[in-house]
Amino acid sequence: MKKNLQNITKSCSKDKKDILLNIFAKTRLCFDFQNIILLLLFIFVGFIILYPILMIFINSLQAEGDFNISGYINVFKSSSNIKSLINSFKLSFGVLLGTWFIGGMLAFLRNRTDFRFKNLIDFFIFLSFVVPPYVIAIAWIELTSRGGYINRILLKMFPNINYTFQTYSLKAAILILIIHLYPLVYFGVSNALIKINRDLENSAKISGATNFKVLFTIVIPLLFPAFISTGLLVISRSMANFEVVAQLALPVGESVLTTQIFSAISQLRLNLASILSLVLVGISYLFFLVSENKLSKKRYYFEDYNSNINENYIKLGKFDFIINFIVVVFFIITFIIPMCTIFISSLLKRWGIPVSLKNITIDNYKILFLENEMMRNSILNSIFYGLVSATIAIIIGSLAVYLYKNNRDIKFKFLFNICQLPIAFPNIILAIGAIFAWINEPIKLYGTKWIIIITYIVLFIPIVIKQIKGISDNISDSMDKSAMIMGIPLINRYKDIFIPHIKDGLISGWLICFMIALKEVSISLLLYAKGTETIGVMLFTVQSNSYGLEMTSCISVVVIVISIIGNFIVRKIGVRSFNDGRINY
Repeated sequence: MKKNLQNITKSCSKDKKDILLNIFAKTRLCFDFQNIILLLLFIFVGFIILYPILMIFINSLQAEGDFNISGYINVFKSSSNIKSLINSFKLSFGVLLGTWFIGGMLAFLRNRTDFRFKNLIDFFIFLSFVVPPYVIAIAWIELTSRGGYINRILLKMFPNINYTFQTYSLKAAILILIIHLYPLVYFGVSNALIKINRDLENSAKISGATNFKVLFTIVIPLLFPAFISTGLLVISRSMANFEVVAQLALPVGESVLTTQIFSAISQLRLNLASILSLVLVGISYLFFLVSENKLSKKRYYFEDYNSNINENYIKLGKFDFIINFIVVVFFIITFIIPMCTIFISSLLKRWGIPVSLKNITIDNYKILFLENEMMRNSILNSIFYGLVSATIAIIIGSLAVYLYKNNRDIKFKFLFNICQLPIAFPNIILAIGAIFAWINEPIKLYGTKWIIIITYIVLFIPIVIKQIKGISDNISDSMDKSAMIMGIPLINRYKDIFIPHIKDGLISGWLICFMIALKEVSISLLLYAKGTETIGVMLFTVQSNSYGLEMTSCISVVVIVISIIGNFIVRKIGVRSFNDGRINY
């Protein structure tokens, strides 16, 4: 660059030479400062992201004090590990089939028929998605267990009934995850249905094709990529789930990879935990990459035909009443009844006693917010962890996007890819990596609040990037380049040009990260120590601390309210982050 500048200045007057040399000096200073920022970011993300992953890999090669691969061989010789792997696939593909059926049917009813309660579908699917799955699992236990509400009602109706329903099983975990994840399929298929060219269907109908034939020869083939991409996402998220399986399947001895990893780390079998973690990461990352590839190809069959959206709805005719009735009953069973169950249980003096006015109290909420120090501190801890980690993640994520956008050099792309790496990692793996990285000197963070905060930051950085990347692509590069030539420092360009353009994405990203921190379970459950408990930890441990399901329900109500209010704020801002299913609720 300097040689080029010298060649240019040879043919210029003295004043012009001074101006060009001054511009060169300012530009060079900008690049130097930019490299310093880049180096600091590399050090930070390398420390919190790459180092824990490296430690998992190193521990996987340590068997009986030596470096070897015998641990990998032993892992796949173990029948319990093979069974856990098989159960993980059973869980994932069971959830896949259920979500495909429910999400696909509701999307078709909403966008292709004259179904009367379209807004009802949108409303309840939104609520079903934002409520954490472990809260739904708690409602399932309160409803279907031997002391649950269903059995109590049946005993009043049929006093001699022998209630043998199995509350705890892998099938129950599959059902709960279907209820939580079918909105992902609904969002993806709805978007595809809206954007498919309706002229194809109209032409087929004019040619004499029935609605049934149009559906199976035109609509479903065009929806196939949407089903594949959202299906891969469902498989990945199901396989990475820990909380629901730990609640419903583990009590009857049904283990999956995530619970097997938790068990191994609890028994200090670090080599086994590392190897199983790498297996789970490999499977999850494979599904994530294939899903990303499929999602990127949607543009090849999506077209905006807004004028056709409200045309030619299929008439339900004589099936109108029964279909509307089935959908309403579905939402009553899958959302209204579970949420009412949680709320009623939270007001009982003790779970299991009859529901009557004399047994209703608000003392559980007084204990939660005022009297029990551990519970009160868990709420304050979750708020503090969320505030700090979401804020730092916003800074790191936005800087990574800014540098990548304005400098397509390989080193900036490498930094950007490192920052996105954790999005395909299950939460429990991030916690395992943190344990291996910071359990010993010289940087011993295990047992402190900082290990939880750092792991939250790792979880949140790719979420922030997903929120602002699309917005940043619409910002012209010329503004930043002009400012750089004028000698405006990088921090000023970042603060005064880039940040104002991505403000909405930053706000929604921060809110999403903060909400996740308030209800996250698997990371905090592995990393907490006395005094660093979170709301998620209390949900799993409160029953063993002289309390019953009534207090668990009370905490669940708080989580539900936070989830719903927070997501409504995000929607109000106008960034529908849940539509692509990338957020790790």
